[in-house]
Amino acid sequence: MRLRGIIVPAVMLLLAGCATKTTTTLSGDTALEMQSSIQMVRANISPDRREAFDRAVATIVFSATDRRFSQGGDRLTPQSIGMLRGLTANQVIETAKLLHTVSSTY
Repeated sequence: MRLRGIIVPAVMLLLAGCATKTTTTLSGDTALEMQSSIQMVRANISPDRREAFDRAVATIVFSATDRRFSQGGDRLTPQSIGMLRGLTANQVIETAKLLHTVSSTY
């Protein structure tokens, strides 16, 4: 009986830890995996940052889109997936700002 009193709370703590885990960085090797990751990261940022995040993702995706490698018209090409992989929402926004700065100088 005493063992059950220790095991049940321990299992509850483990399950609670798994349930509250949030995705903070983008990951995925395919367009579908990356799109899913983008949606998960987007859901975990404040509503006031979502629009900036959406614009930043679009900026990065369009800057890396090479129509020759685009499969079925999908904008998430291997190049754009590679640019997004491992970035946090804030890093995505900062990368897009950098891309804007660089492109405006040309």
